Amino acid sequence: MPSVTVNLYAGFREHSGGRPSVTVSFESEMSIEQLLNQLGVPVEEVRIIFCNNRLVDASHTVAGGESIGVFPAVGGG
Repeated sequence: MPSVTVNLYAGFREHSGGRPSVTVSFESEMSIEQLLNQLGVPVEEVRIIFCNNRLVDASHTVAGGESIGVFPAVGGG
């Protein structure tokens, strides 16, 4: 069964029990949006997604073995 490693940043870590990353297994190819929905991450709050260190959007399809980074909008000043 294929799997991906999802690295969640900032407030998104609440969806992984506070862990910085989680491995997700799945039966067939899926989009990052479907993956995030499975984890309970609100896709509308995601601002940046990396797949294997390349910028992608939520429609990007993963097949297994990828490393996904998910970042919310971050404010500061």
